[in-house]
Amino acid sequence: MENILNKIPALPQGGEAPYDCNNGVWLFLFRNKEKADMEAYVAEALNIGYTVFDETSFGENFYTTLVKNGFCLHIYFTAHDSSLRIVADGFTDLYEPKKPQVEERCSTTLWQFEVDHTLIDCGMCYIIRCCDNSFFVIDSAHPYSINDDERIYNFLRKYTPAGEKIKVAGWFFSHAHEDHVGKFCDILRYKNDIEIEAIYYNFISTEHRDSHNWMNSGKNFQRMYEQLFEEHSEIKKIKLHSGQHFFVRNLEFRVLCTHEDVYPNSNLNYNDSSTMLIMNACGNTVQFPGDAGYEENDIVCPRFGKLLKCDIMQAAHHGHMGTKTEFYELSDAKTILFPTTQIKYDEEFEKIKVNRDAVAIADECFIASNGTMEFNLPYKVGEAIHHDDETFEDFDGIYNLWAYTYTDERKQELRDLFQKNGGKL
Repeated sequence: MENILNKIPALPQGGEAPYDCNNGVWLFLFRNKEKADMEAYVAEALNIGYTVFDETSFGENFYTTLVKNGFCLHIYFTAHDSSLRIVADGFTDLYEPKKPQVEERCSTTLWQFEVDHTLIDCGMCYIIRCCDNSFFVIDSAHPYSINDDERIYNFLRKYTPAGEKIKVAGWFFSHAHEDHVGKFCDILRYKNDIEIEAIYYNFISTEHRDSHNWMNSGKNFQRMYEQLFEEHSEIKKIKLHSGQHFFVRNLEFRVLCTHEDVYPNSNLNYNDSSTMLIMNACGNTVQFPGDAGYEENDIVCPRFGKLLKCDIMQAAHHGHMGTKTEFYELSDAKTILFPTTQIKYDEEFEKIKVNRDAVAIADECFIASNGTMEFNLPYKVGEAIHHDDETFEDFDGIYNLWAYTYTDERKQELRDLFQKNGGKL
């Protein structure tokens, strides 16, 4: 901590206790502030040799990122709660703050990838093909999606021109739960034919004060992946902070929220450590809230209001009690994507009102287990392309792992529906 304080201007008086953001990064939070207080602190940073790397605003929220000798200082003011946050980050690599010149070689396409739900009803993976035939990938799949490292690799190979190396311009992880990062480790074994330029993420510390409420397996998994990231020094590691505005090829992103915004409130629900992104591409706006829950809902809704409006959105936490109805009302997406199985979606639909509300707002809804869905951007409702359903639940295997039970009649009904929709058992 002392080393950090020696690198930044003197902090304002008062404030919350410093927050450990993981990776040696620290957050300092000050209440009852004004935008002028942010401007004054930025001026002090400039006076000691920092330079402005990026400066942006989103509604009544203002963000400035400064750098000095490889050290990053991210300062932002949020008007709705009159808060000033200062993030001191000596860990991160830097993102691209301006739209680059990119060769247009293909259409820009979003896929909701059908991860293998044979033994697990969660996991999610979204793949965006940039206009230069590189990719931006969001999350991966659960370790129990046994063959998905190969399936994701083969998918990227299929949409990469023959004779060219697969190029992933960015791989984003919403948070470190197994069903979101599980297959990335295995995918790295194809490194001779796949080039990953950068990883985008912000994982909460496994030593967080609320970590006693998290499963040990999840914490161990996160530690394993952080070690994996360290081993691959050729890949840039970009630790995202709230409000940052960055480009990956022709894709434009804003960071809506991270676990740093939740502080000093509870992170007993690990899902509220999700980094929430909003993407603009080809005139469409797409939201990826990851597994965000109630805490993050109560941050982004008053902070951004109708700025959350989007065309396409991923349902938070697979539809398993994620955000609240107001998040979907403000987002007003006409296309909603559920990264879950049809079986689990049907089981939960009558139990979870927010799912019914989200679907009622939308004009169309797509469930990941029914087959990969393709959205060519710019996208209009009704233009989605449905790829064949490739995987189906192994009822005996699921029972052995999770004790989920289905009647014989329900099993046969689901098998018949799977085959009717083009699947093969």
